[in-house]
Amino acid sequence: MFTDDIRKQVDTALDAVRAHSLVRAAADGLLPLENAIRWVFCAGRESRSFPWILQDLLRWTENEKIRRILQENLDDELGSGDPSHAHFLHYLHLLDDLGVPRQEFNDYQERAGIKLALQLAFNIARGCNTGRSIGYMLVNEAMTPVTYTAAKQALTKYHPALGTNFFDLHIEVDDHHVAALYEAVDALPEADRADLWYGIALGQRGMEILLDEAYGIFDSVDQDINITAERWNPLSATATQDN
Repeated sequence: MFTDDIRKQVDTALDAVRAHSLVRAAADGLLPLENAIRWVFCAGRESRSFPWILQDLLRWTENEKIRRILQENLDDELGSGDPSHAHFLHYLHLLDDLGVPRQEFNDYQERAGIKLALQLAFNIARGCNTGRSIGYMLVNEAMTPVTYTAAKQALTKYHPALGTNFFDLHIEVDDHHVAALYEAVDALPEADRADLWYGIALGQRGMEILLDEAYGIFDSVDQDINITAERWNPLSATATQDN
């Protein structure tokens, strides 16, 4: 079975995320608080959306093992019947502990990174491709200990008494989800190998561009760029110069 190859592919994706400048700076205690808070905002957008992504996956997934894994994941996200333990509520408590007004989170203007990351996630969830979906979910869940451990290090440098339930809960629960997803990989046919790899690559890409946004890469140009506009036409530019 090709599960060992998939594990290696996921590990390669995790190494790439560990090497991201924002994650390295956080782990080394060098990340400015402003970037750490923006990282929290981006993670919050993802946390708020994740139950809807799982629901989209459940709408078309027919494999009973995979449906069970997705449903368990969704139940965990929603607090397993107790709304007070919903993951996003823990996120809101994290904002409170950081002294960040919830309105500031609501008012945060998403840039290209989080927009693309969420568009990728929702398109995969609605794409009706089992291999890509499992590959994406695998790397997305497996990255939690990498990114959230680094986020904890970055934030507790500035807030030593910070409660970290949001991070700790995700790290603990996602370890279980990853193990269950590898069971799903074991049940997939060889024909799904390429789609699994592609899903892993998409999950890595989505996380990296989210981290890019938190690191400030998209701060200089934050308006939508319409590349079909006349000013982007090189022939038009040449004609203007000639005149």
